[in-house]
Amino acid sequence: MNNLGKKMITKKLLLLLPLLVNSAIAEENIETEEIIVRNYQYDSKESTSPYSIEIHTAKDIKASGSTSVQSYLNQNSSLNMTPNFGGRAKSNIDMRGYGNEAGYQNLVISLDGQRINNIDNSPQFIGQIDINSIDRIEIVKGTGSVRYGDGAMSGVINIYTKSYSGFSLESSIGSAGLKKNTLNAGFSHENFQLSLSATDDKSEGVAARDTNGNKDKFRNKTHSAKLNIDASDDTKLYFGVSNSRVGEFAKGYLLHNKFHEDPKQNSTVAYNTVYNNFDYDNDRYSAGIDHKYNKNLDLNANVYYEDKLYNAFNANGDKYTKGYFGSNFTGDYKGEGYNLTGGLQYFDGERKSVDKYPGKTSKQNISVFIESNFQPKGLSDKFLFTAGTRREQVNYRNVDILGKDKTRESLTAFDLGVNYAVSEKLSIFSNINHGFQAPDIDRFFKSAFGTSDPYPYLGREFKGFMKSAKVKTLNIGLNNITNRNKLKVVAFYSDLNNEIVFNPSTFGNENLDNSKKYGLEVQNEFKFNEKTSAKVLYNFIKAKVGKDGNFLSNYKGNDMPGVSQHAIVLNLNHKFSEQGAINITHSWKDESYAINDWANVGILKTPFYNSTDLNVNYDIKNQDYFNNVSVFGGIQNIFEHKNAQTVKGSSATAYYAYNYKRTWVTGVKIDF
Repeated sequence: MNNLGKKMITKKLLLLLPLLVNSAIAEENIETEEIIVRNYQYDSKESTSPYSIEIHTAKDIKASGSTSVQSYLNQNSSLNMTPNFGGRAKSNIDMRGYGNEAGYQNLVISLDGQRINNIDNSPQFIGQIDINSIDRIEIVKGTGSVRYGDGAMSGVINIYTKSYSGFSLESSIGSAGLKKNTLNAGFSHENFQLSLSATDDKSEGVAARDTNGNKDKFRNKTHSAKLNIDASDDTKLYFGVSNSRVGEFAKGYLLHNKFHEDPKQNSTVAYNTVYNNFDYDNDRYSAGIDHKYNKNLDLNANVYYEDKLYNAFNANGDKYTKGYFGSNFTGDYKGEGYNLTGGLQYFDGERKSVDKYPGKTSKQNISVFIESNFQPKGLSDKFLFTAGTRREQVNYRNVDILGKDKTRESLTAFDLGVNYAVSEKLSIFSNINHGFQAPDIDRFFKSAFGTSDPYPYLGREFKGFMKSAKVKTLNIGLNNITNRNKLKVVAFYSDLNNEIVFNPSTFGNENLDNSKKYGLEVQNEFKFNEKTSAKVLYNFIKAKVGKDGNFLSNYKGNDMPGVSQHAIVLNLNHKFSEQGAINITHSWKDESYAINDWANVGILKTPFYNSTDLNVNYDIKNQDYFNNVSVFGGIQNIFEHKNAQTVKGSSATAYYAYNYKRTWVTGVKIDF
């Protein structure tokens, strides 16, 4: 790290001190909001949870002025998120040092309780989720493997959407041809509630046109409906349907000098001058039932089906469909001093290539889990214990013109935790979690490229199955929640076996043994008075490469590529009147070695991320014709810092530029 980077870290750490110290001088007459964590393992207050939890509410999202889920999480959470090599519909996500290349495969993302992870190497499709539809986001770190199983190595991101009441219309415009319209409607009756939502979001992009005249444009049309029915006093039915049609042109990479000269220009690399055109079609259907069997036992069952079509017109001509079916059956028993939850889960996913490389590959997961939280008799009621275990069988099958291959593997997860309430405001906790990641199906294939520039993509072939990754993570932390201040501090250590990584020298995949990851996470929210509050998030992460018997064995002990060691988010919110508020956020992430730079020798690293955003919200009250009218406006990346994701190649480093221009948005929301 250069001296400038170290000075910036020192300066930003000093900004943390006043907020942390102020927690000791809290005033009793100012209230902070302690959020209830629901639908995750058990209902609990933040202060008594034995896990590291970061929560973002609809109120936080509105104040940020963010126009997409990706931009909000990148700018306002502890996650390290970048567009998927230029694509905005999907994001590379690094949580707790798993890197930008594969971090998204080492965590589970669920939408309204149903996982949206893919069976191949496609990141979770969060670009289809309208940010204004979100009620709450829970980022749960270092745990979740008992409830969610496969993939929950670094943790879980739970996204919950709103149920609507009445009618609302939101319309906004912005730079780069941004136009977004959202219509929400809710109908309530004594025995049912229906919520409808429609979003049309498009942007012409900020980059120069490619050689075909296209800009890096984006379009998302999403419609959804949710119906909840009270069939009886003890039974509730719920149904959901959604469809998304997303199209985008993704800007290619630039070389180092061109990126710093002008990041919006088109590439000068011959085979990179035409933007990749991606289309995503996604249809999802779900149904479920909640039944209160008696005063102690609640039963739940749900099923869902998802149909996806992916078409990359310029990116090697890939086109395929995916069909996913899942079902979950759980029971929740609440006894005196304890809560017990168990369930069965089933998932069957298949990808079928319909264009250039015909074949079918499937991944099937069958699992059973049980977990509990309890306060044993005879011990102080200040103790809360949690324990759980999961057994999961994963079946793979591949069928192509060369024949059939199949295998299966049985995997185990467990979690043990304890929280001790030192006082009404202060608690300490610890948990140990064992998780696993069964490989995505693309890990079993090897890509073949030409031997001379421009190294054309020749296809892929099945190379055989590989081992699942496993991790043990120890978390130790504290929660100090007062009337004025909310402080959370967590230290963690993860020990991995068979970590799944990509080897750029062979274009294949390998297992690493004995990788290590450790770090410190700090969250602090402080209310100066009734009008002004501040929030600080700080992460320190160290990720060390393990060993294997092949190419990567030479790099044991090196830093994991694509992992920023330091990250800071500073947020200030001020209500300048009863109707209006201004929100300023600054996000900074340390530089890191480029993806594929396992040797840690690349001079051209991923530059440190830097962005300052400002947003203003104002509610126009006392309307004669509407229930409420809100106007808003925001500016992102005020100081136009040049941000990019980098990938080390055999002869040069590729810079995928993003959030490199100052952009603005303004709009209005009307509640009828």
